[in-house]
This record gives sequence, structure tokens and C-alpha cells, in this order.
Amino acid sequence: IYRGNPNKPQVSLMINVAWGTEYLEEILTALRNEHVKATFFLDGSWLKRHPQLAKKIAQEGHEIGNHAYSHPQMSRLTEKRIKEEIVRTEKLIQSITNQSSQYFAPPSGDYDQRVVKIAKELHLQTVLWTLDTIDWKNPSPETIIQRIISKADNGHLILMHPTESSATALPQLIKKIKEKGLKIGPVKDTLSTKRILQVEAPKFF
Repeated sequence: IYRGNPNKPQVSLMINVAWGTEYLEEILTALRNEHVKATFFLDGSWLKRHPQLAKKIAQEGHEIGNHAYSHPQMSRLTEKRIKEEIVRTEKLIQSITNQSSQYFAPPSGDYDQRVVKIAKELHLQTVLWTLDTIDWKNPSPETIIQRIISKADNGHLILMHPTESSATALPQLIKKIKEKGLKIGPVKDTLSTKRILQVEAPKFF
């Protein structure tokens, strides 16, 4: 899955967390201030090191997804290792956040049919992104906003990481997405067949 329903005026922020904590509080504050729920895909080794922060993300109402354990290239692993990477992380997610993942985001978007099949056997759907902030290259916040807003549309899944660029861009990015008449919600809502009854109206000046 790399996009939700093209007829549904909603997008999701997919925040892949595999390193660092420096900008996560800033991201959580922006989401809280704008009343937005995102989906955080957590790397198992990060989760093990930062259980309290992971618990906070979940307690604030955000969806938790599985991002494997050691950020490997999944397509290069044996089937046994593929399963281990997902299962090990899922056990941590459940024990720390009291959530069960519905979605698996393969690190670096690297996967093959075996990965999709094994994830499905573990009751997880494999999810990629529609739009990429490319925030790991440390672009200016204005570049991120322009890159996303120029293309954001119904059902889009927007990839970001807890970087300084994305943290700084996020409040304005959220406002501009809403101004396009798009609701922002977790991946499960964007992929759901349930219709949106009310979308925040675009603002005209």
C-alpha cells in the first residue's frame, strides 16, 4: 500500500523513527497544538532504548506501526530473519505501548514479495509512502513545505523522520495541508473505507 482512497480528502503523516530523540518532543507538541494524530513507525532497537518516549507517543493517541528491529534491507534477509525482525519489534510495541500494529513500514522502503507475505502472515499490511519529505538531507523547512504542499492530495501518505527540518516545518505544513481541504489522520483512517463527514474548509483571503 502506498496510497489511501483517492476519493477520500485525507492524508497521513508517517513518521519513521529509527534514531535520535532530539526533535521528537517538538514534533509531538506541533501535532498536539494542531489536534493531529500521526502514525509513528518505530524501529525495535530504538524502542528498546527509549521506552518512555514510545509510551508517550502512544498515550498521546498516535498510531504505532512496526519498522523492523535493526533497520536492515529486508529483501536481503532470509525468511527466518525477516520474521524475527518483525516479531521482535512487535513484541516490544505491545509490551511498551499496549498497542498492536496493523502496518509494517520496511526500512528504506526496501522489500520483496517474501517480506509482504511474511508481514501478512503476522497480520500486518506492508505500507510505503506517496510523498517523501526527504528530510534526512536536511533541506530548509520551506523546501519541505513546498515539496509536500505542491503535490498533497486525497489519500496521500507523507513520509518524514524526527529531523530538525521536519520539526520546524511541521506546524506550517499541517496548516497548509488543512487549507487544501484535506483532513490529517493516522494511516488506519486514511486507508479505511469509512467516509469523512466533515473536512475543514479551505481558507480564502
